[in-house]
Amino acid sequence: MVELEKKRDVSGYRQTPHYWLTDEDIRHLKDEIKAIEAVQDVFRFNFGNRTAFDDLRGLINVKGDVIPDKTSTHPRDLMSERAVLAHEYYGHYKFFPSKFDYGDWRDEMRASYIAAIKTPNLSEKDRAYLMLDAYERAKEAGHFFEYSKKAREIIYGYSYSAD
Repeated sequence: MVELEKKRDVSGYRQTPHYWLTDEDIRHLKDEIKAIEAVQDVFRFNFGNRTAFDDLRGLINVKGDVIPDKTSTHPRDLMSERAVLAHEYYGHYKFFPSKFDYGDWRDEMRASYIAAIKTPNLSEKDRAYLMLDAYERAKEAGHFFEYSKKAREIIYGYSYSAD
């Protein structure tokens, strides 16, 4: 049996991965990679099927689906290119190899959660989108969790205790 490529991705309904990133798009994305203080050599543009961390190669493929869908209401679709790159880099690449199987909701939840907390130079909105996405990943898998204290701080801008 031929082993399929294992990739860990943001899995949103963003722009089509078939959109070919232009030189201008790639320059912009390289600036975003620099802004989040990621190692640029880890990223490959217009490779693979979609934006995803490739477990077999230890690289992040970046495709047209890195571009947000501003008409959506889902946090995964709305987060910026910078946030998607952060999800892949701080959430997947930095945890390679993952103890979770490819596609496991826990791996995707952790990737967004960690990216929301650890990524430098993200906007408050992107941190909130990433954190909301983390909890959406669990919900989509049938698991419902209350927001952690850190999640509430990021999403709402403050922490409160339930009395």
